[in-house]
Amino acid sequence: SVLCTRFSPSGTYLASAGDDAHVLLYHKKKHSKHNAIATFDDPSSMNAENWVRMRTCRGHNLDAVGLAWAPDDSHLVSCSLDRD
Repeated sequence: SVLCTRFSPSGTYLASAGDDAHVLLYHKKKHSKHNAIATFDDPSSMNAENWVRMRTCRGHNLDAVGLAWAPDDSHLVSCSLDRD
């Protein structure tokens, strides 16, 4: 399960950390007619965000529980219960 999520300061990236010890990185995909996701209230709605996984980071041995971005989106740090 997901234990922590953080948007990058610019809003371009999203990171998630979980109990599988992985950190996943996503980038925001630009809207187009063909990739819009319908909402429950209005199936024809274009008010949706699409996030695409760009990287899976493996290196922790136990739950990844915390994330922090550098102010310029250049670095992401993660912490884990394994203290590695």
